[in-house]
Amino acid sequence: MAEAELPLALAVGDAGRPRRAAADLAAITRRRELRLGPRHPDTLAARHQLAFFTGEAGHPRAAAARFGLLVADARAVLGAGHPDTLAARHQLAFFTGESGDPRSAARQLASLLADTVPVLGADHPRVLAVRRGLIWYRRAEPADAGREWAALLADTEGRLGPDDPHTLAVRAGQAALAARTGRTAEAVRAWAALTADRARVLGPEHPHVVHSRLEWARALIAAGRRGEASALLSRVLVEAGEFLEPGHRHLWRARALRAGLTAAEPGPP
Repeated sequence: MAEAELPLALAVGDAGRPRRAAADLAAITRRRELRLGPRHPDTLAARHQLAFFTGEAGHPRAAAARFGLLVADARAVLGAGHPDTLAARHQLAFFTGESGDPRSAARQLASLLADTVPVLGADHPRVLAVRRGLIWYRRAEPADAGREWAALLADTEGRLGPDDPHTLAVRAGQAALAARTGRTAEAVRAWAALTADRARVLGPEHPHVVHSRLEWARALIAAGRRGEASALLSRVLVEAGEFLEPGHRHLWRARALRAGLTAAEPGPP
């Protein structure tokens, strides 16, 4: 039973209930710390997932703090080149960026990329993911960023296939760049297509699908297609509200976007 508790908590979090997962993982971590010690590899694994779902539950600063401690302990116990140490460094960089410090995140990711390629090889999915994060947080000039995204998409499709979640995540980066640089029609098309492909690959109830639908709605708003955006957001709130936990950040964002549309509507004469 103890062997199943961690995978079960991860399944709960991946299904759109990160706060519940974080609570379960906090209990699992405490039990492992008492039984095995805070630096045992099994405890480190639980601490990693606790930190991750803390961030997914909407607390990126707390997640970054947890990953900072985890990286130090993983280096001491497993070694600097161990895949679990590298994975913890990756999440530390990610949540550093999500906490509002993209420059530090980019510096961490550049260092991580140099350390990871010799260990895992250039084709490894984690290396491709680090490259993706580096493009995202470095925020180069749009033309340069576009070329970097295109090169990464070609590499990811060639090595992992067009339907791999890593490939779909690269497409999300391209769609976000289109939206950020004012190419609204392209962004609408890209998010619509990505939503369909993620739903097909991951299932319609996956949080990444909900995220894509929200970005699609935001692109529709930018394109002036407010009625379509409102209808899409209403569907998201009804459908995602059935499986995402109350207070999930995707639901909060959907409500905020819809409220913004309502506030911008002209009142009666």
